[in-house]
Amino acid sequence: MNKKILNTVYTAMVAAMIFLLTRFVQVPVASGYVHFGDALIYIVASTLGGGLSLFAAALGSVLADVTSGWAVYAPVTLIIKVLIAIPFALVNKKSEKILTPLTALFTILSGAITVLGYFLANCVIDKAYAVVDIPGNLIQTVGSAVVFIVLAAAFDAGKLKKRLFKKQM
Repeated sequence: MNKKILNTVYTAMVAAMIFLLTRFVQVPVASGYVHFGDALIYIVASTLGGGLSLFAAALGSVLADVTSGWAVYAPVTLIIKVLIAIPFALVNKKSEKILTPLTALFTILSGAITVLGYFLANCVIDKAYAVVDIPGNLIQTVGSAVVFIVLAAAFDAGKLKKRLFKKQM
């Protein structure tokens, strides 16, 4: 199959999955909701890498914000989701494994970007909400890290990355 077509299909599929995980698998918290779409962002950035993974991360997450009644956060979400995907995309694309010690550490970096990014956005959008939103974002980042580690370990056990992307590596 043509590499360009395969990458386009994979990007669209993953953007849709990020949207679904973010929009419909929500755990309500006092400050909004917690989701696990970020875990899938880490997976796609580690496998597809490059601009397509950043596009999928941004598109799926922004669509979830817009359809969840949080459209005011869509521009912020676009920036944050691209930023959290970059480390995974840059470092892990050439590796045969998704889960490495470095990608496990990147979940902490991405969590910090998420918490700080939404805190700064809330300082502009709604100052009273800025501090209240921190615990929910912390829960989301830890949950996404755990889900990423579990999924990545399972995918690595099945050599999924090598099977899907062997012609590209």
